Amino acid sequence: MTYKKKDDLQRCIGNNNRYLLNDERSTQRIKGDRRSRRTAMALQRSLVDLLLEKSLADITIQELTDRANISRTTFYLHYQNIGDLFQSIEDEVVAQYEDIINRIVSDEFDILHVVTDKKGQKWLPTLVEAFQFFYDNPTFCTVLFRNPESRFFQRTVERGHDAVIERMEELRPDLSRVELEYFYYFVVNGIRGIVQEWLLHGYKETPSEISSIVSQLVLNQLDILSEDH
Repeated sequence: MTYKKKDDLQRCIGNNNRYLLNDERSTQRIKGDRRSRRTAMALQRSLVDLLLEKSLADITIQELTDRANISRTTFYLHYQNIGDLFQSIEDEVVAQYEDIINRIVSDEFDILHVVTDKKGQKWLPTLVEAFQFFYDNPTFCTVLFRNPESRFFQRTVERGHDAVIERMEELRPDLSRVELEYFYYFVVNGIRGIVQEWLLHGYKETPSEISSIVSQLVLNQLDILSEDH
């Protein structure tokens, strides 16, 4: 994914950029004493900043450490290379995303749970939370779309795969496993395209509006879910 101009990406990031990496839980997940954690966080934030300007492959350790005001020796105490640092950021993004989804999914409410609001509109709560997460953390743009090295989407798709397929088998025992597999990837890749367009156009719709649109598209495709399920 490339941008026609830097402004496209900057508009996506917005003026109130809330780094995932500023979260207290992020600091707690980084091993080492407080000083080591601060150093790691500074490197992560500096890498994200540089990713607004260029691709991961074009970033050198020297310019990264200059940006973070940290020596190369200190860098190597924390990470093997820039790819290792990038992976640590992606791991944190995935962990925080899963924390949110896990708060929604439980024994009572599965990943395909549907709710109906007062207006009779049906929603998928997991989609509402997912879009709110993207909206609250616009640095996703760099991780998800700017760099081909990122496997965030693949990882989240893989994590949700078994739960969705298992639930679909219960709802549609008439469909073969092969049909369900293709249907799953048809839906999730469609959602990915919508997320991409939404982010790159600067969040023209609110998280509530875009999740409503996507919920209707998904439910129209499924045509099998109800609150009774």
